[in-house]
Amino acid sequence: MSFIENLSLKAARDLAGQISIRNTKMPGSSFAISAQHCQVGAKLALVAGSVCEKCYALKLQNMRPSVNMGWTLNLERSSDLIERDVNLWVSAMVKQILHFALKTNEPFHRWFDSGDLQSVEMLSAICQVAVMTPSVKHWLPTREAGIVKRYRKAGGFVPGNLVIRVSSTMIDDAPISGHSHTSTVHRKGSAYAGHACPAGRTHAAADGTFEVIPADKFAAMKRDEKRAYDFGHCGDCRRCWNADQANISYPLH
Repeated sequence: MSFIENLSLKAARDLAGQISIRNTKMPGSSFAISAQHCQVGAKLALVAGSVCEKCYALKLQNMRPSVNMGWTLNLERSSDLIERDVNLWVSAMVKQILHFALKTNEPFHRWFDSGDLQSVEMLSAICQVAVMTPSVKHWLPTREAGIVKRYRKAGGFVPGNLVIRVSSTMIDDAPISGHSHTSTVHRKGSAYAGHACPAGRTHAAADGTFEVIPADKFAAMKRDEKRAYDFGHCGDCRRCWNADQANISYPLH
């Protein structure tokens, strides 16, 4: 029996930070750290018109002390263990991700639904996790273009099951150049590149199925009418994890 198999789920969480499946509007698992410690994001949060100006994660941390505590603990545990024993951090993450892929029957993982990359070493460790979980598709959205560039320049390997989407910094910007996978944010009526994320028009029915409301019908719906729907789901879409999709553009909301 391997070390990872012998490692308990609780021990993995305590060592490396906690993988979660609490984001029920998204498939599979995710990992969040404190958005208060974003490097590029902290600067962008102060810039009008930036994609971080109205950061939902910062608002959530400020409103809910328990969330702030959990995400901060994830950051501290990850940063500390990656520095002390990166192989142990990788093993602890692999343990959790494979556990939840099996539990949810959704082999998809998102890195940083709050927070962002902290270092080249963290990105290298994430790539090692992806290598050790080949049956799982990984998606890493980031505004840390510099970290990604330094990792690649140093010869860092990005496995095929990990899509790193480098985000443009301003709303309505074009995709950032120099990266094969990117993301943007567009205002209603603005031009956008690639695929427009339909999550804001995707709702879950009581029977567990999903429906994507056509854009013209959604635009005609009144605010009170929209409240009757459970919008915001990925539904059956998995394009963020799809390496064939160069750019994803998210409607501003």
